[in-house]
Amino acid sequence: MKPTGKIVSLAALLMLSGAACSPWTSPQAGSNIYAQNCAACHGDDGRGGAQVPDLTGIAARAGGTYPQSMVLDKLDGYARGAVVYSDIEMPNFGDLLTGRLTRVQTDQGLSCPVPERIAALDAYLQSIQR
Repeated sequence: MKPTGKIVSLAALLMLSGAACSPWTSPQAGSNIYAQNCAACHGDDGRGGAQVPDLTGIAARAGGTYPQSMVLDKLDGYARGAVVYSDIEMPNFGDLLTGRLTRVQTDQGLSCPVPERIAALDAYLQSIQR
């Protein structure tokens, strides 16, 4: 491999590895996003209530493994339009789909480009599973 190719390969590797540990996609960043967009309905602790789901039990309801692909699909779907759960319509959070993209390695082995704010929210949801 030519030296130029090695430099390009190394730069690409560093960019991808940096995305995985970006402070913008951390559970801490996701906690702030959760507080601003989700806590009003799902509660500060994520346990929901009579008419909204308990977000701390996502993995338990999926047989003990956090279903990241499904969660990312739902977050993306919820952000793109109204979703009804138990006769309550989920608000539109389209602004979460804007901004920089990062790559997320999902539970199904897929590497998907995801908006950083969605990746952060997903990381936070993973961190609060019981």
